[in-house]
This record gives sequence, structure tokens and C-alpha cells, in this order.
Amino acid sequence: MEHWGLVTYRETALLYDNEESSTANKQRVALVIAHEFAHMWFGNLVTMKWWNDLWLNEGFARYIENKGINAVFPEWKMLDQFIVTRLHEVLTLDATLGSHPIIQTVESPAEITEIFDTITYGKGGSLIRMLEDFIGAENFQKAVTNYLNEYKFKNAVTEDFLNEIEKLGLDLDVKTIMNTWTVQMGFPVVTVEQVSTTKYRLTQKRFFSNPKDYESEYSDSPYNYTWSIPITFKTSSSDNVQRAWFLYNQDSLEIDLDGSVDWIKFNFDQTGLYRVNYPDALWQSLANELIENPETFSVGDRASILNDAFSLADATQLSYDIAFDLMKYLAKEEDYVPWSVAVSKLTSLKNSLMFTETYINYKQYASDLIEPIFKKVGWTVGTDHLENRLRQAVLSAACSLGVESCLEEAAVSFKAWLAAPTTRPHPDVRETVYYYGMQTIGDEETWDAMWQLYIAESDANEKSKLMYGLSAVQVPWILNDFVTLAWSEDNVRGQDYFTCLQYIAANPVGRPIVWDYVREQWPQLVARFGINERTLGNLIPAITARFDTQVKLEDMQFFFAKYPEAGAGAAARTRALETVKNNIEWLANNKEPIDAWLEKYLA
Repeated sequence: MEHWGLVTYRETALLYDNEESSTANKQRVALVIAHEFAHMWFGNLVTMKWWNDLWLNEGFARYIENKGINAVFPEWKMLDQFIVTRLHEVLTLDATLGSHPIIQTVESPAEITEIFDTITYGKGGSLIRMLEDFIGAENFQKAVTNYLNEYKFKNAVTEDFLNEIEKLGLDLDVKTIMNTWTVQMGFPVVTVEQVSTTKYRLTQKRFFSNPKDYESEYSDSPYNYTWSIPITFKTSSSDNVQRAWFLYNQDSLEIDLDGSVDWIKFNFDQTGLYRVNYPDALWQSLANELIENPETFSVGDRASILNDAFSLADATQLSYDIAFDLMKYLAKEEDYVPWSVAVSKLTSLKNSLMFTETYINYKQYASDLIEPIFKKVGWTVGTDHLENRLRQAVLSAACSLGVESCLEEAAVSFKAWLAAPTTRPHPDVRETVYYYGMQTIGDEETWDAMWQLYIAESDANEKSKLMYGLSAVQVPWILNDFVTLAWSEDNVRGQDYFTCLQYIAANPVGRPIVWDYVREQWPQLVARFGINERTLGNLIPAITARFDTQVKLEDMQFFFAKYPEAGAGAAARTRALETVKNNIEWLANNKEPIDAWLEKYLA
């Protein structure tokens, strides 16, 4: 917490031990420290006038934390990582009806608490990243410096910040541009039409992940859900980033090139808060270039191509055939950021298809895709930060997707550790060993042994890893006991309680156990933590995120009707319902096309 003169942290966000902390732990410590120090300027030196402008604190701190670390550890490439750690989660939430504008009316303590969320932090930070790009880094630094000097020891609103940009005399109506992004929720998908060999026509519409959401009318936006979009693009004939403005009151934008090109890629480095959809032929040209020479595109562009393609396919705006075909290039990919997108989608599809007849074929495909990179990164940890991040992501995904050699190695290492607990696996592979070792061979005896090690452990990072591993056991009654044991502060600290329940609920065996427990114990949970504790409210969408049936949706609606007072969890309940509706629609729309593609793949 960013108290001026006394910054406070929980242990896992401050303490780093080379013997116990992973590369991910190290990066998190750096991020949290940088975030809280950024608040010395954004929040403390200049404070927003009221909570509806909270993004001036948290959005700036979210973006500046990455710039600060990038200055100290440029080899971590935090500005590339921002795309997958911050932007992509924003695009996921903001494509649903469970989102909200960056600037919104705040009138109660509960509303104050619940706006400390992905939109305020992540979308706020992503919008600042986009702003810096389209006005230029030098202009951005001048405007921010002038803003901090003008309002130091004072309160400010969004317009005050935008006034400082306007004073620079740029040839842009920055206020109107920014208003289209701050006062309405959501974001656009830009659709590209190839008019001729040298001309492209762009149109925009609001992007929804659930196709059914397009069936309703929305009149709650002063801009009718159109945006002023900073268009950027590169082509096969030029490595320069070219720019154009697609304003909110334009029906379309035409891009004229000097000559024909083999490919064109819009939204360089996914700096803009929008998705891009191309005609099939243009998607194919991108796929061909990726397969031929992936490094033609930046790390950010490779990540954004995959992210856009699968998000559009999920929303039935693109064929899954194209999205899967794009994954072929991964045979040549060795960077963490694009692989982060890939493993996230592979595990997400596994969770969505797990209880369908498509799952067997999908598991074969996913294993085939990830096994080469799994063998390449191996279990031996090096010193390169991003290579270590890649290893963590790939090992976890390979075991999750059922790669036999991954599960076998996890089980062997897990047994060896239990036999000699003082000799622990390397911190970078420890969570994978603990979790998938327990998942593979866990029984009452091994769980009890690990539980005793957890209780005796004093290091907060290690305790968290052990808690994660304990949640992987596949025996229902043990998980039920774990839920009961977690209630005691002697076993699980209150600040870790919701994380513990979420770990258990992420296990398909544990999900119904936690869901039943939370519904039955809701009054006790409210009495202990308070209805205005946002982490209590956020527990619901975390537990229900993989529900995908009408029966489960009705279960949730009944629970919310039984306990209508949501406090700081009102928005979380809306998000939870929208996610489950989307899951139901996703299965109805996409299971058969995916099944058909997999049949062809395995033929």
C-alpha cells in the first residue's frame, strides 16, 4: 500500500530469496515495488478529485511500473510482457456486458471498493500506453511532467490531465479522442476489406465475445459505441510503422498503399485497444509469413496475431480453421510472450472441451503442439529471465495437457522431494512438481505428509507453493477436508483464504465442493470478511468461471436471489453470469467446428 513515507507490503510482494523464490516471484516483487513507488507521483503527489477518476492513480501506476522495471532490467522486456499480462485480460473482460467505463459514477463505499478492478488498473494502463504511442514518447513525458507540476499537492480530474496535453499544441483533438475510450465501456473490432491490390477499407463495430450480445440495442453511450482509433500498420514492403486516424464519426477509413504487398499487419505491437479481423486471404498471408520467417514480425505482433485470431474465432467472427492454422508457426517460436498466448489458449480450450467427446482428439493435438517446445526447454533452469518464464509456462501447460513424459517427471521429482523434504526442486519448477506430482500420485498418505510440511513452513512464498500443490489431489473427501481446514487462521491466513479456495476450485474435482461450500456458508463468510470485501465478491466469478450449462447458470441466479445484498461484489456477480452465458454459447457455436478440424488433423 502506497502510504507516503511508509509503503507497506505483504511478504510475497516484497521478500525475495534466491533459494526459495522463482523467476515469477522475482518479477512480481519488482512489479509491486515499482507500482507502489509510482504512486508517490500518481496518487500521492497528485490525487484524483473523486473516485470516478481512480484510473488517474491506478492506470498510471499500472503502466509506469512496467516502464520503471524496463529501465532497470531491459532484458525482461516488460513492455512486451505488458501485452500478455495486462492488455489481454482487459480485452477479455471488456468484450462482455460485465464491464464498465473507465470513468464511472461512484456513490457508495461498496462502489468505491469494487472499482479497484481490471478496468481501472489494466484498461487505464493500456489506454495510457496507447496515448503515449500516438502523441509520441517525448510529448507524453512533457505532458505528464507538466501535469504533475501543475497539480502537485492538489486534486485533479481527467480533464486536467488532458488539458496539459492540449497545451502542447498538437494537431489532435485529444480530449474527444480520449473521451471515446474513457466514458464508454468496451472496444472495437476493426474489419479490413481489401478493395484492390493497393487499397483497404476499414470499418469498426463494438466487439462482443458472446455473439448473442449483438442482438440487443445499447443506447447508454454518447458516442454510440464508436471510437477514435489510432490505426497503425506495417507491410511486407516497409518496416516503418505507418499511421492513420479512424475517427468515431467516420463510417469507414480507406488505406491507400503505393504498391501491392504480400501482407499487411494492422495494430503494430497491439498498442491500440482494438482487435483486427481480415479477409481469409489476408489471414493466410500472415500465416504464411509466420511459418516462413516468424521474426518478420515483432514479439508483440506475433502475440497479437494469435490473440486476435482465437478471440475472433471464439466469437464466431473467424473460422477456427484459420486460428488453428496460425498455430503451426509455433514450431519455430522460442519467445515467452507469444508462447504465453499459445499456452493460455491451449489450456483454456482443454478446460472448455474437457467434458465433451471432442476432448480426446483435442488432447492429442495439444500434446503434439507443445511437446517439441517442452523437450527443448526441459527441466534444467538457467539464468535467462525470459527463458525461465517460458520454461515455467511450458512445463505447467505440458503437464496440464497430459503430456506423459511431463507428468512422469513431475511424479518422480515429487516422490524424491517427499522422501527428502529439505532437498527441494528448483523454485522455477517447484510449483509444477508440487501440483502435478500431487495430481498424478497423490493419496491420503502423500497429502498428509505435504500438509505437515505446509503447516511447518515459515517462508510465505514456499507456503503458497505448497498450498497450490495440496489443491491438486484428485480425492474428493481430501479436498473437502482441505476446505474445512482452510477456515482456521491457524492453517490458512485470512489474506490467503480466498486464494486457497480458488486453487481448490480450479481443480475439476474440487470445483463442486467449493461451490457447495460457499453457497452453504455464505452468511458465515460475510460475517467474517464483510459484504464490502471485494475479494469475497471476486471469489464467485473465480469459482464459476468454467461453468457451461444452463443448470449451473440457474444455480447461480438462485443463489444471488437468495442473498441479494452483494455489497462490493455486485459487479463481480454480473461478470460471473456473463462469463457462464458466454461459456454456454461458446460450446453451442464452436464444439462442432473444432471437432471437424481435429478430425481432419488426425486423419
